[in-house]
Amino acid sequence: MSEQPNITKAASTVPAEVQAWKAEVKYLSEAEAEFEKWLFVSLAGVLFADKAGELLALLPDQFGLSLERRLERLEALANRWLLTTAVLYQTSLTTKVIIFSEARVKRALNQVPDRLLAGRLNYGPQLSPGQFVAEVGRRWRASGQIPHEVGLALGYPVKDVLGYMELLPLTNTACCGWRVYGDPKPSLQMSQAFQQARQWACVLAVM
Repeated sequence: MSEQPNITKAASTVPAEVQAWKAEVKYLSEAEAEFEKWLFVSLAGVLFADKAGELLALLPDQFGLSLERRLERLEALANRWLLTTAVLYQTSLTTKVIIFSEARVKRALNQVPDRLLAGRLNYGPQLSPGQFVAEVGRRWRASGQIPHEVGLALGYPVKDVLGYMELLPLTNTACCGWRVYGDPKPSLQMSQAFQQARQWACVLAVM
């Protein structure tokens, strides 16, 4: 489900997948329903704007639910939308979880030259999306610092991720929630699509 969002039609047209989800949410506890609505809005870019993935921070006792229960609900919702989840990093204060589309992450990885992904970044050749995400998590846990290449799995333009990492000779030309390198137009359009998707999801969640 990645139809381009249109805020004006949201009030009259709700996708069938969303209708089914909303019908089931009514039977959840209040805490679980509020958590699922938060997840739905948080994943709006992935659901409606072709974003590859989203990184979420789960805090202790958030929404009055245990971490285990929230991870269960997150997994169920991700499966519903044909997405994959992975815990990348965890401390006593936060659990970082990525929810991603394997096909879109693969598309991003295919845009990175082998000399950079397998060479400079040492990720090995022909990684699957799951293997790439797992290695990002391993490096994050080993160093305590988030690897910047995680942006490839979060749907940011490949040129912007590689430009930020100084792996491509591109100039910082704009900022739209992330630093833009090279031609700003496609990045700005993408940022706008993500924002519209979130607005649309907010409308759908309360309808």
